[in-house]
Amino acid sequence: MKVSDLDVPELLDVITKAISPVIFKGIDQDSSPHLWRERMKLHAEIVGRITAVLHCGDEVGPDIGEIIEICTRNMRAGYEQSFSEVLGPGGSLSKIRKP
Repeated sequence: MKVSDLDVPELLDVITKAISPVIFKGIDQDSSPHLWRERMKLHAEIVGRITAVLHCGDEVGPDIGEIIEICTRNMRAGYEQSFSEVLGPGGSLSKIRKP
């Protein structure tokens, strides 16, 4: 079996779920939006790099740096959109909490 034989979206789904508990460890609904965004950017960076390598298939070439940049930029944009719904006005993590 080779990398090109794998279902890349399925593999990325598993990898994303596996690394999330490590990256978001120690933060919860009471954590500041800044901390959530910081971790989200780190998660996007890691998943973007992995995505780039997997999309290269069986051989990673010299253009990997450019592919990593594209993939991480796309991941960050997607994550920022998703997180803005949660952290933005009216989002579940942006509600004012009573003591």
